[in-house]
Amino acid sequence: MEKQLAPNSGRIIAAIDLGSNSFHLGIARVLDNNIQPMHRMKQRVQLAENSDDAGNLDPESMARGLECLRQFKQRLDQMQFETIRVVGTYALRHAPNRNQFIRQAREILQLPIEIISGREEARLIYTGVSQNQVVQHPSLVIDIGGGSTELVIGQGHQAQALESLSMGCVSYQSRFFSDGKISEKRMKKAILAAEQQLELLQQRYLRFGFDACIGCSGTIKAITLLVHDGDLSKPLKLKHLEALATKLVEHQHTDELPFEQLAELRRKVLPSGLAILIACFRQLEIEQMQFSESALREGVLSELADMALHQDIRQRTIDSLQKRYQLDRQHSALITQSAQWLHQQLGGKKKHRVWLEFASALHEIGLHINYRGIHKHGEYILSNINLPGFNLDEQQLLAFLVRWQRKKLSGFELPGLQTIDDGHLMKLIISLRLAILLHLGRRHRIALPQLKVEEQNLMLQFSEGLEDNDLLQADLELEKQHLSSLGWQLNWR
Repeated sequence: MEKQLAPNSGRIIAAIDLGSNSFHLGIARVLDNNIQPMHRMKQRVQLAENSDDAGNLDPESMARGLECLRQFKQRLDQMQFETIRVVGTYALRHAPNRNQFIRQAREILQLPIEIISGREEARLIYTGVSQNQVVQHPSLVIDIGGGSTELVIGQGHQAQALESLSMGCVSYQSRFFSDGKISEKRMKKAILAAEQQLELLQQRYLRFGFDACIGCSGTIKAITLLVHDGDLSKPLKLKHLEALATKLVEHQHTDELPFEQLAELRRKVLPSGLAILIACFRQLEIEQMQFSESALREGVLSELADMALHQDIRQRTIDSLQKRYQLDRQHSALITQSAQWLHQQLGGKKKHRVWLEFASALHEIGLHINYRGIHKHGEYILSNINLPGFNLDEQQLLAFLVRWQRKKLSGFELPGLQTIDDGHLMKLIISLRLAILLHLGRRHRIALPQLKVEEQNLMLQFSEGLEDNDLLQADLELEKQHLSSLGWQLNWR
């Protein structure tokens, strides 16, 4: 067993990236504000391989992934960590049966599995690149994964344009080269399909402009190694890629490729990855690309090393949405204060109160569509908008809180999230609903009541009588009916 580090040797952190093609484990030490890599593991599990038309994961692919996680777990058990974060990408984002894999993965690792959106993946990739090299000029960063390709324009540590396209080396291998045969016709079809995907962002990215291009992750690394005979410091150009494509076509089958330095699984997805990269060069008019060793795993480690930075990213996201949708910050702040006060009396956990702050800040975002059904419109917006710093489970939690902030509870069903268990989520819902009710119609001068709870019986105790406040009493009567549908009894005095 490896010797454990002494406490004064720095904080030990780890990140696991569950990619559609490969799983990555990164272990690092944080010492004097610097991240020192200690260990890396990678396995090509090709989780997205042989997915059906609906995107369901193949049992054999899941078995490979779970066996890889067992090996990762053995490595993790040899050390003591301050924190470990596990993120899943395209294959797990889109697979209808992902919970089958996630449930078993959680049992193996004894850790939550975060599924991140495509744009959040792109942001973290850029964070990894920019934390490990100087991005002095506006630069385009490209990461070709197993199921998706992320494209980011940024400068310094700031990502300025983020996109994730549904094209990857494993999904395109299944689509265009499933039997291993390589022909000029197949290669052209794969390139054309990727070019069609890139049309979605081509003009916008060209108008945005960039002075340099950086490529990262396994596909681009493998291509660079082949083109430059193992020298990763030399840049890729379109002529190099087209010459390599010609060479692949000449050999007609992935089994016949002469690249002994490539593992069998990497050879298998080489034609599809190359087709996507050629399309990127052509559509985005890339002159040359420099390879970077850093990507998603390093981005996750970077934010783990500075959790305050991660929290700041989430707060910036909330602030940006309040500004964009012209939300009433003063009103939201009062609801936050009231909701957190009620939540404390309900016996809720302090760490969960940040969700009351976020939900209160955005509870009126549905006004952007229409006042009627504001809660449903809010849920729709928050379910579909890009939320930097939030994983998909957290995004679902925020949308859920906004959806059930008020009105009838017919159809209410707890979603079974990883971020919070159902019991504590119910405490958030009750706290938020009561806070919004108390301040309904901008009722800002009300004295906050005491809240007593016994099992599922709630008692609001007001310091001032409600005899002269017919409107508040009517609102409470209506809420009493709503909560009773879930087995909660609300009373007041």
